[in-house]
Order: sequence, then C-alpha cells, then structure tokens
Amino acid sequence: MIKVGLILGIAGACRTDELVNLTVDDIEDVGSSLIVKIPTTKTKIPRIFVVTDVGNMLELFRKYLSLRPPNVKHKRFFFVLQSRKM
Repeated sequence: MIKVGLILGIAGACRTDELVNLTVDDIEDVGSSLIVKIPTTKTKIPRIFVVTDVGNMLELFRKYLSLRPPNVKHKRFFFVLQSRKM
C-alpha cells in the first residue's frame, strides 16, 4: 500500500487528503498506463495525470487492487483492515 501511495503521490504531486479521498472510480487502467483523476483539490481545480509503466509500477498497482476484498461497501482506493473488519 505504501509503494502504491508513493507512486500516485509523486506522479501526481498529490496532497495527503487527495490520496485519502481517492476512489476506485477515479483511477482508470488503460493497459500500458493509468489515468488518475483528482476531482476535489485544495485549489478547487480538478487535475488529471498519467502514470506510465516504468519498472514495475503498474504491476504493484494491479497487485494492490487485486488484494481488495470484494465485499467492501465503500469506493475508497486506500483503506486499512483492522482486526479483519471492514
């Protein structure tokens, strides 16, 4: 999770609250890259940025997304399981 957060944070120059509010719907996997939309920002200007496949960045992203349990009720991209509860 930390590596994926760093990839998205550095590639898009994201603030922490922008990463926290990121949803699964805001990230589009187009095969060779990711298109990330940040709809709510501090400056109230939505941003879009692209993460290309350098090294194994997209592989890490896809692995993190595949570990997401199917019964999660919210759309947040980053979340923490505490004592296996959702």
